[in-house]
Amino acid sequence: MTERPDDLLILLVGSNPLPNYLAGCALRPNRIALVFTKETKDAKDRLRDQLAQTLVDKVRFEDVWVDDATCSTEVRRVIDRLMSSDGNRDVSLHYTGGTKIMAVHARMAFKCGKGKPERASYLDEGGKENPPRLRFDSNTSKLLSEYPTVRLDLKSLLALHGIAHEPRKPKDPAPTLADARDILCKGLENVPLLDTLYEERKRLEKFGNPKNAVSNPFRANCFGLTLSLSEFPTNVQLEGLESADKKKSWFKQWYSFIGGEWLEDWLGGQIRALAKDLNLDLEKDITIGVNAKRIGAKKEDPPMEIDLSVVCGHRSYFVSCTTDTTKRQCKSKLFEMSVRSRQLGGDLARAALVCLADDGTVSALQSDINDVWGATNTTKVFGLSDIRDWSDFGGKQPNRCSLKQWLES
Repeated sequence: MTERPDDLLILLVGSNPLPNYLAGCALRPNRIALVFTKETKDAKDRLRDQLAQTLVDKVRFEDVWVDDATCSTEVRRVIDRLMSSDGNRDVSLHYTGGTKIMAVHARMAFKCGKGKPERASYLDEGGKENPPRLRFDSNTSKLLSEYPTVRLDLKSLLALHGIAHEPRKPKDPAPTLADARDILCKGLENVPLLDTLYEERKRLEKFGNPKNAVSNPFRANCFGLTLSLSEFPTNVQLEGLESADKKKSWFKQWYSFIGGEWLEDWLGGQIRALAKDLNLDLEKDITIGVNAKRIGAKKEDPPMEIDLSVVCGHRSYFVSCTTDTTKRQCKSKLFEMSVRSRQLGGDLARAALVCLADDGTVSALQSDINDVWGATNTTKVFGLSDIRDWSDFGGKQPNRCSLKQWLES
C-alpha cells in the first residue's frame, strides 16, 4: 500500500488493540484514522503510540470520536465523512475491532461510499490447523507471516495494554540450568522432595534479612542435591554484595529458585532446545520470569507475574509453572493463566500450565478448562508424565514433541 501517494486505513478501536496493531503493521498506510469511543480512548492512544514506533515510514494519525458505539446512524455518519473527505484517496477499512454494531455499520457505510471489497479486511486469528491471516472481502486472504513488516514481541504486546515489564535478572552467583536439572532429576526420583524444598523456601523467606539466616542456612547435601552453591547464605557470600537491597535480592533469588522457580528455568531450557525448529530468537522471544505492572501504577500495587512467555510469529504463549500436585492449587493457576492470556493476546494467545500432577489429575484439569472455554485455544495442561518425556532423566533422549506441538498451535 505504501506505493499509493495518500492512502487511508480506518481502524475500529476495541478493548484489545492487538488485531489493529497487526493489521496496521501489515498494510502500512500513509494515514490511519483511529475510530474510538470514550471506553477505548486509552487503548487508542496506546495503539497509536505503538504503530508510530513500529512503522518506519512516516504515518499521519487522525483520531475520530464516536459518541455512541451502539448507535448505527452515529457510526455510519463517521465512516461516511471519512469516505468522502478526499475523493482522490484510496480508503481501506479493517473492521476486526470495535463493537459488533460498529463493525457492521462501518462495513455498510464503507460499501455505500464505494469502498472496494479488496480493501476491506478483518483478522482471522486462525486455529489449530490455520495460521493467522488477513481476510479481504474480495474472497482473498494473506498470511500474516507473508508480511515481512509484521513481527510481534513481548514488549510491544504488553505496551498495547499499558503494561511495562522487567524480565528476571540473575544476580551472580546465580542458579544455573544444571542446578535446575539436578533438582528435576532428584524430584522425579522422589516427588515429595519438591514439597520439602518448597517448605524450605518458606522457612528461609521468614528470615527477611539474609544475615539472620547465616546461622541456619540452606545446605544442598541435606536434600541430596549437588548445586553450584552448596550452601547459602554465608557471610562470605553476603560480603561480596554491595548493599542491603542487593543482599536481600540475591537471597530471594536463591530461595525462590529452590522453592519452584527452578521449574521455570528448566522449562525455558527445553524451549530453547526447540528454538531452531520454531525459528525463535533466544534473546528476544523467550522470557523467563515476567514482572509486569500497569504503567503509572502505584509502587505498592501488586505486579502481574508470568512465569514464562514465548512469542512465536504472531502468537504469544504464556506458561504458569507450579511444583504443586493438588488439583485445587493447579486449577487455580490454570484458570488464572487462561484469563490473563486472553486479556493480553485475545484469540491469538495460547496458555499452558506445567505442573507435577499425575495423569488422572491432569486429565480432570483439562476437562474442566475445556468445558469452560470450548475454544480452539483452550489452555493446555502438562503434568508429570510430560515433564518426564521432555527430560533426559535416566539417560534417555528427550521427547519434546508435545511441547513443540503446543508451541506450533
